[in-house]
Amino acid sequence: MEGEGVLLIATKQRLLVVDLTKLQNLDSTDTEFPAAPPSAVKVFNFVENGFPFGASFFMRESKLYMVGGEKTRAGLSEEELCTASSANLDESFGKRGLSPYIYISDLTTLDSITQFREHSFTMLAPKTSPIIEEIEGKIYVLSGPSCHYEDFLPAPPFEVYDPSLGRFEALPLPLFYQENRYYGSDNIIRDYSVVGTTIYVLAGDNYFSYSVNDRKWDFLGNSEYEIPVPAPLLPGINAKFVPAYKDILICFSLHALSALMLPQDGGPLLIQYLHEVYEDRLDMNSSRESGVVLAIGEHEMCVIRPKVVKIENDIVRRIYVATFRVEKLNSSSPAPKLAKTASNSQTSDQDSDTDNSAPVRDSNHSVPFSSVTCLSRGFYNLPEWGCERPKICSAFFHRWSVFTLFSLCTLLV
Repeated sequence: MEGEGVLLIATKQRLLVVDLTKLQNLDSTDTEFPAAPPSAVKVFNFVENGFPFGASFFMRESKLYMVGGEKTRAGLSEEELCTASSANLDESFGKRGLSPYIYISDLTTLDSITQFREHSFTMLAPKTSPIIEEIEGKIYVLSGPSCHYEDFLPAPPFEVYDPSLGRFEALPLPLFYQENRYYGSDNIIRDYSVVGTTIYVLAGDNYFSYSVNDRKWDFLGNSEYEIPVPAPLLPGINAKFVPAYKDILICFSLHALSALMLPQDGGPLLIQYLHEVYEDRLDMNSSRESGVVLAIGEHEMCVIRPKVVKIENDIVRRIYVATFRVEKLNSSSPAPKLAKTASNSQTSDQDSDTDNSAPVRDSNHSVPFSSVTCLSRGFYNLPEWGCERPKICSAFFHRWSVFTLFSLCTLLV
C-alpha cells in the first residue's frame, strides 16, 4: 500500500469513515449471510446531527467541506426523509429550507473528521445536492436534483468561488435550467464529468458543456458520437484515470469492472476486464446501484459498490470494496486473454437496470496494457445505514501525514 489513510464515503444523510488498512480479502458473495461489517472508524449521520439532507462534500488540502442541501424538519422518519414533499422542509432555515451554508471539518485526526463547524462565508444562493468541482484552483458549484423542494431554483444556480479573491461569483444560467426549475425530464441532471477545463452535463437525454475559459454553456445534442471527446470521459460511465498514467482509466459499469486505454493515435479504445477485482456474478440477486472509482495512490485504485440484497427474507444493505494496483505493461508482453477493443460509445447507468458497459468486439490486434494485482476485496454489511437506500453520492481517499498517522495510531491503541 502506497500510503496509510481512510476512505470517506457519503450518502444523502451519512458519512462513513473506513480504515483502509483493515480491508480484507473475503471469499463471500453478495448472496451469503452473514457478512462481516467493514472496519468503520465512524458512521456519522449528519442529518440527525442537525445538518442538511443531501448536502454534498468535497475535499481540499487537509479540509473536508459540506455544502448546501435541504434542511428537513426534526423527527422525520427514514421514509419521510426520502419522500419528495416540500412539507418535509424546515422553511425557517436558509431560504425555505434550502441551505446556502458551508461547513468545514479538519482531516487531522479521526475525531476531527466528523466535527463540522460553519464556515465564515456562504454561497450566493442555496444549492440542493450541489455538483462541486475544483478546476484550475477555483471551486465550481452547480445546483443538482432536489429531493424535497418543488419550486423555482434560487438564483444563481451556478457560481464559482475564487480562493485568491475570497468570494463567490455568479455564472451563466445553464441551458437546461432556462425555465429556472428543477422538475421536468429535460431539467434533471443525470450525470456529469470534467475533461480539462470543460464541464459536461447529461440533463435528461441531452448533453451540455460549460467552458471554464469562455464562461459559456453549449448544447451538444443527444448523441455522444457528435462530441469530440472519448466516450468514457463523458457523463454516464464512471471512469477515473490511474494517476501514474494519462491513458489508462478504470471504468465501473453495471456488470463489469474494466481497464480502458485511450490510444495516443486516436484509434479504438482497448478494454481489459478486471475479473480478479470484480466479477459479473457479484450482481446476481441484488438491486443495482452505481459504483464509485477513486485513486488511492499513483498506481493504486479503489472501487466501491453498494448493494441491497434479500437473504432468508431479510433485506440486507451491503457494500463491496476492493483495492488493487495497476502497472502498465510494455508492448513486448504477451497479450492477456481478456483484452478486447471497445467501440466509442456509452450510455448512462444512472438509476438504470440495463448493462451500460461499452460495447465490445473481438479484435486480432489486441495488445496488453496493464497488470492488475488485487490487494483486498469483499462484501461488508452496513447495518449502520438503517433503511436508507445506500446510494453513494461521493467518495474520497485521505492519506494521513506523518502527524495525523501518529494521531491515528494513538487513537487506535
